[in-house]
Amino acid sequence: MDLLSVIHPGQVLFGTTIVLFGSAFTLSFLMRSKAEVVRPLIGVLFVILFLLLGTVAIEFSRAATPSYTFGNFASLAEALSTHRWLLFQLPILLTITSLMVLSVYREHIAHKHAWHYRSAVIFSIAVSFASVIAIMFESML
Repeated sequence: MDLLSVIHPGQVLFGTTIVLFGSAFTLSFLMRSKAEVVRPLIGVLFVILFLLLGTVAIEFSRAATPSYTFGNFASLAEALSTHRWLLFQLPILLTITSLMVLSVYREHIAHKHAWHYRSAVIFSIAVSFASVIAIMFESML
């Protein structure tokens, strides 16, 4: 059995995205106490963004063959697939937002006056991580 026929590239990218969101979530809480965490966090968020866009590209390349509509649960799988794509837009947009805020503030986001922006970045990463986890659970159906 060929190993490459079992491993789907979109699943590998998505799994890597989940792991990196976990690390970004952890790093985001360290921004207040350690300002030098911002640069690695920006790097992780860029990698996450490219992984999300790569997953979208791989999935849309297979869009011509709706393999999810076969079987007993065709209508449920089709509905969840549509919901999954709507939910998939959220982490992309929130990751871009976090990157913009962090790119502007850099190490100054650790200052007391930037607590609104720091909170927005933490919230964006948390919601993105939660939506990626929800997509993962929906994909298991």
